[in-house]
This record gives sequence, C-alpha cells and structure tokens, in this order.
Amino acid sequence: MVATGYDPALVALSIAIAVFASYTALDLGGRVRGATSGMRWAWVAIASFAMGGGIWSMHFVGMLAFEMGMPAAYDLGITVLSLLIAIGATGAAFAWVSRSNAKPRDIAVSGPLMGIGVAGMHYTGMAAMHVPGNLAYSLPVVAASVAIAVVAATAALWLTFRQNSGWQKLAAAAIMGLAVAGMHYTGMAAATFTAEEAGAHAAHATGVGLSQQYLALCVAGATFTILFMGMLAASFDQQRVQRHLYASEGRFRAAAEAVGDIIWTADPRGAMVGPQLDWQAFTGQAEAECQGTGWAGAVHPDDVEATKLAWRDAVAADRGYEVRHRVRNRAGEYRLFAVKGRPVRNPNGTIREWVGVHEDITERHDYEVALKEARDAAEEHSRAKSRFLANMSHELRTPLSAVIGYSEMLEEEAEELGQESLLSDLGKIKSNAQHLLGLINDVLDLSKVEAEKMDLYPEDIDVAAFVTDAAGTVEALVGKKGNVLVLDVADDVGKARTDAVKLRQCLFNLLSNAAKFTEAGTITLRAGRETDFGVEWLRFTIEDTGIGMSPEQVGRLFERFSQADETTTRKFGGTGLGLALSRAFANLLGGDITVASVEGQGTSFTLRVPAIVPEEPVEEAPAAMPVTGEVSGDLVLVIDDEASQRELMTRFLERQRFAVRTAGDGRTGLDLARSLKPRAILLDVMMPEMDGWSVLAALKADPDLAGIPVVMVSFVADAALSASLGAVEAVPKPVDWTRLKTILDQFRAADGDVLVVDDDPDMRHRLRSTLERNGWTVREAGDGCEALDQVRHGLPRLILLDLTMPVMDGFSFLDRLRTLPGCADIPVVVLSARDITAEERGRLSEADGVFRKGDASLQDIATELRKLDNRQADAEGTGAAREPQGV
Repeated sequence: MVATGYDPALVALSIAIAVFASYTALDLGGRVRGATSGMRWAWVAIASFAMGGGIWSMHFVGMLAFEMGMPAAYDLGITVLSLLIAIGATGAAFAWVSRSNAKPRDIAVSGPLMGIGVAGMHYTGMAAMHVPGNLAYSLPVVAASVAIAVVAATAALWLTFRQNSGWQKLAAAAIMGLAVAGMHYTGMAAATFTAEEAGAHAAHATGVGLSQQYLALCVAGATFTILFMGMLAASFDQQRVQRHLYASEGRFRAAAEAVGDIIWTADPRGAMVGPQLDWQAFTGQAEAECQGTGWAGAVHPDDVEATKLAWRDAVAADRGYEVRHRVRNRAGEYRLFAVKGRPVRNPNGTIREWVGVHEDITERHDYEVALKEARDAAEEHSRAKSRFLANMSHELRTPLSAVIGYSEMLEEEAEELGQESLLSDLGKIKSNAQHLLGLINDVLDLSKVEAEKMDLYPEDIDVAAFVTDAAGTVEALVGKKGNVLVLDVADDVGKARTDAVKLRQCLFNLLSNAAKFTEAGTITLRAGRETDFGVEWLRFTIEDTGIGMSPEQVGRLFERFSQADETTTRKFGGTGLGLALSRAFANLLGGDITVASVEGQGTSFTLRVPAIVPEEPVEEAPAAMPVTGEVSGDLVLVIDDEASQRELMTRFLERQRFAVRTAGDGRTGLDLARSLKPRAILLDVMMPEMDGWSVLAALKADPDLAGIPVVMVSFVADAALSASLGAVEAVPKPVDWTRLKTILDQFRAADGDVLVVDDDPDMRHRLRSTLERNGWTVREAGDGCEALDQVRHGLPRLILLDLTMPVMDGFSFLDRLRTLPGCADIPVVVLSARDITAEERGRLSEADGVFRKGDASLQDIATELRKLDNRQADAEGTGAAREPQGV
C-alpha cells in the first residue's frame, strides 16, 4: 500500500474555490427566483455552470493536492466528462426547483439528484487518474461521501431559493463550501493505492512537481475568473433592477406629489426607519423626531391612542391598516387625513416593510358635514311642510264637512217637502264639496307618507273576492264612456294579508284613470300571484285601449300635480295627485307601480305588492272597559269646537231619538260628563287649549267616567291611537252617518240586558226568545272574544256563558272578565253540555251558577237569572258582599 498525503496550500486553495463557488451560486440562484420566464433559463445556465464548474475545480485542485509515491496522469476525455456531469447534474437540479409551479418539497427531489451527480463527478474524476498501481475503495466510506454530497446539495438548493441577507449568504456559502470539500476528501479517504510491484520507483518525495502546481494554479485562476464574471453579471443585473426600481419609485412619488398625499414607510414591526421626506415636509419634524413611534407627536392628542391601537392590531394581524386622524402641519394647524397602510411582502410571504399613504380629506369631510346639515335641514323643512299641510287640510276640511252635512240634510228636507227642483242643485253642491274634500284628503295622505306618519293596518283578505268587489264598485264609472270592464283573476290568487283600504285605493285610482282616458274601449283588470326569491307577490295589471302616452309623458306621469300635458288636463280634468298617491301607497305596502304605454294604442299599469305585508310589532294597550255608573236615559254628549259640526250632530242624534248635550271645548265637556253621566260621548280631536286626546285621557283616568263609551269623530281620528287610549270607535270626518248610527245603537240601554255567549246559533236563539218573554233585553256573542268586545261597549247585568267555544273558550273569557274594571261583580251563569271535572269546577269558582244543557229547562234558567239579579240588586242596596251560588 502506497503512503499518501496532501499539499496544505493546495487543500486550502480547493476549499477557497468551494466557498467562492457556493457564494456565487447562492447569489446567482437568487436571480433565478425573481427572473422572468425567458431570463430564468439564462440564470439557471449561469448558476449551473458556476456551481458545477466550481465543484469540479475544487475536485481537480484537491486531486492535484494529493501526494503519493508514484506518478499520476489524467485522461483528458474522462476528466472533461466529469466536468460535464457536474454542470449537468447541477443544471437539472436548478431547473427542477425553478419551475413556476414548484413547491418547497421539490427540493427533496432535486437535492438528491444534484448530490448523486456531484458524487458521480467525483468518482468519474478519480477514474480519469492513471497511476502505476492499483486503486481500491472502502464501500462504507464511499457511502458516507455520497451521503455528504446529497446533504450538501440539498442544503445548497434550500439556501439558494430562500431569502438571504448579506451576512446570511456569506455564512451559508462558507458552510456549503466546507461541506462540498468534506465530501471530496471523504471520497479520497475511501480510496487505497497499492504499488504495481515491490521496489517501484520512488514516490514524490518533495511533493507535487512544479508543472502540477502550476496546473492547479491555472485551474484555480480560471475558475475564480469565471466565478467573478458570474458575480459581475449578477452585479450588473442588480444595478439594472435598482434602476428600474428607482424609476418606478420616482413615478410613484411623482403621482403621490401630484395628488398631494404623504407617502411613508415602516419596518416589519411598524416603526418608521430612515428618512420620511413627505412626512417631515408636512409636519416639520426632523428625521430623528419621527423615527420609531415618534411620528405620533404630530398626531392630535385625542387621536393618538386610537391610531396606535389600530396600528398595533394591523401589525399583529398581518393585515392592512386604515384609520382617520388629525395631523399637525408646520403652521400648527390640524388637518384630517384618511390613512391607509399595506405590507410589502417577500417572496416567501413574510413582511419586508410597510408602505402607507396619508390622504388629506379635510375639505371633503367639511363638505360631508355641511351636506349632512343641509339634509337634516331639508328633512326638517319637509316635516314642517307636512305639518303645515296637515293643519291647513284640517282648516279646509272642517267647513267642507259642514257643507256636505248641511247639503245632505237639506236634500232630506227637500225630498220630504216635495221640492224636487232643489234636489239637483243640492246634489251638485254635495258632489263638488266631496270632490274638493277628496283632493284635500289626497294632499294630506301624501304629506303623511312623506313624513313617514302613515300607518298600515293589515288584515286578511280573499284576493279574488276583494278584486271582484273593487271592480263592482267602479263598474258604473267605467261604463259612463261606453267602456267594458273585463275581469281576469287567476285561480291561485288565494288569500293575502295587507292593508285592504290602501290597496283598494290604489286599484280605484288606476281603474278611474283608465276610465278617464278611454272611450268605447275595453279596460281589463288582471290579478295573479307569483313567487320571487321565496316571497309571495300579488300582481294587478290594469290595461286600457285609450289614448296612450308618449315616452316623455310617461317620464313625468307620477309627479304630483302633473298630468300628461296641459291639453290633456283641460280636456279630461284631474289634479295629477291620484297616481302619485297610488305609487306612494304601493311603496308603503312594500311594492311599486310600473307603466307601459303606446301613444294611440293604450296604457298598462302594473301594481305589484307582497302578499303578506311586513308588520311591525305593536304592543297592544289594554282597552279601558266600561264600569257601571249613573246614567241619564239615552243621553249623548258631543264635544266639538266647531258650532256647525255640533249643530249637525245634534240634529242627527235627535232624529235617532237620543237626548243631546254639546260642549264647545274640552274642559266644558269634562265638566258636563261628570255632571250628566251620558250614555256615550262623541269627541273631536282638533280643539284649542285642550285637544281630544287630552280629554280622552282625562275621561279614562276618572273612575266615575272611565266606563262611558267614547267615539272619536275627527279628521285625525287615528283608530290605533284611539283604541290604545280607551276609545271604543273612531269615525273620520266627514261623518258616515250610517256607520255612526250603527255604533250608537250598541250603546242604547246596553247595561240593562243579558249577554248570551254561545257558539251555537240555535241555542242563542232559544235563550233569547225565552229571556225576552221574561222581560229581558238580550245581546249575543259567538265566542269569548266577541263577548269581551260586547262588554267593552256596555256592561250587561247578567252573563250566560258556554264553556266549549272556538277562538276563546268560556274559561279564558271568565278569567279575562274578572280582571277588567267594573266587571268583578257581574253575575255569570255557566251553561254547558260538557262534564265538568273537579279541576274545571275549581276554575269556575268565580261563576255564580253552573247548569248542564238538557238537565235544566230554559224557563228554569230564566228563573235563576231573575233570582241572581234580585240578589245583585239587594247587595248593591245594602252594600253586602255577593256570595257565589252553585247549581
């Protein structure tokens, strides 16, 4: 076996070549990562040549540094082949990991490929060496050298394709160079040389010959030159990129200066570092003052904490930063800025720095504030206008109501006196007054919709019956000009829950409009149901074959007080409010009205509303119930500040055989109510000093007056508000006398009768016949809810109650009854066909008697009621407490 050794100088040279080659490869590899597709392959080739050639040079110089006691020669072809293997394996590895869709796990493929290629280069180079002896390898050491090559190559690729700072790149190059050199010298340690025969010629006693040393230096010099050229190319590319970045930054800064924004940067932790030219120029802070978080010194003190908190949250959450704050300028004035900051990321996703912009929004903010104030002022003006319209409408409607009322009364008197010649004139007076009143009502309704004071009163309707009824109402109007009304209702329109009054008004307006502009034509009303995004809709289409409209006329169709044009207005009349009000009602119901028209051919209006109108939950106030009190016959008290209205009411009520007293203001009305204890009170709302709502509240707050039924009769007779304050009904002016008569008939001698509550009509009829023969006045109710409503209009003397009923059964009715004011002592007799359990009998402890249907005759029941009534009268006379009786 031949003794071997190494020339230390050449070993050091080989290690230097490995380190320098590693650094060059790392630097060139960084170009591969950020290059375009065309340039990427160029940088892959350069990096492969630098890495593979450097490793081969290190190997060749290391071989020349090897000392042994026999001459050595190298086969040129095999030596070149080892160089090509090094460059090819390195290039393949770089190409694999530089693909656009490459993942970090691809290094696990390219690393071993490159390592095996480097090991192949080493042992191919060993095979190129010719010596007069034998060469043998230790397989474990060879395996160790291959493993070192694979690990070194994998580390090289991993370091190449990650972000490295300058010192990190130097450290990585040193580690990688030493690892490559370690692989080489481990592979050399695996080789054992033996002489061809004993007594061979002497070994190199003095080391490598000058020619070999010169060759090593030449290879090293060439390698360093090539690597230097690669680094020089990388440097030129870096300068090119820097010029490009400088130009981009210049364009960006010029654009920012053009819009007057402040550009700033911060490090990954969010601290200002380095010059901040725009910030310093605006705030007057020196560079040292704004570093870190020193910039906060120029922010308004009230905004500092919120700004820092938002900044810390953005940095911690690794997301964009947005805030508004005030910044002090050089003159000491604060300006409002909208601030936005965004992170600039490295290719691996980590934040390299933050770039932000301060946009001066002071003028815009002031404009927004002024705009909001103007909007608020406009809304207040709109509300003031609506209040003015409401007040004016009341002032106008009051005398108009009197005109209509007197004309109706004069019509009746003229008819009774046989003055036929006056009837026509009186009818014209009433018709024109009603037309003017309708106009005023439209103005008031529009103002209420605008002021969002218009309420909805949803109710359940059968759509087909509703449409048929609406069409029947306007059929006579449609026929005035020889038109034919065609009704087309789909079979599946079903039922709906909506404000029927407002929906009916929309249909009336649209049908009336079609009838106005159509002569001897056809008007078609179609009704259907459709589903849109899970919501049920009703669609009403009114088509006519009338004069039609031009696109310009359609464009201004829904403007108030506007019709198609002046000629149309003069010819056909109208105010232009009907369609505006109809669209307002449709919007209020959650829908809309659209129109399509062809001039000379006709017009089609489409009303589309939800089948179920959204309802706002309204807390139902407990209705005040009448209590027993002293009455004076069928006396009705009228409280109204208008003398003409009081006179109309008096004449009407006297014709209905009521006694009447009147009061011209709220306070006088309260005094009369306390002294007279009237059967009912008709109350106006709009009165000076003390309005109707205040009078109603005072009536219900007085225990002696709370049981007197109150009917609100006014232009602003809000039904919901009236009920919540305790009024039993609300009648709008001008008064519908038929409706008022129906209401007042309920109060006539209401507290002297028996209330029969039973869902069986035949049973109610038999009880009524028997009780009336015994001198009773009888009222009826089909369930508990109807019975409570009857009690609300007047307290009965006795109640006959069935237990098994729909809607509200007898048990629930009795529980509710005993909680109402004035109803705790009303005698109640239960009359039921059911077998009453012990538990149910406990629930009926408040009843005065319990009868089973069929076990007691109707006359027995009448007799028992008379006994209860007598006991009740005795108890009221002596003050004794009533004792429940069971039968």
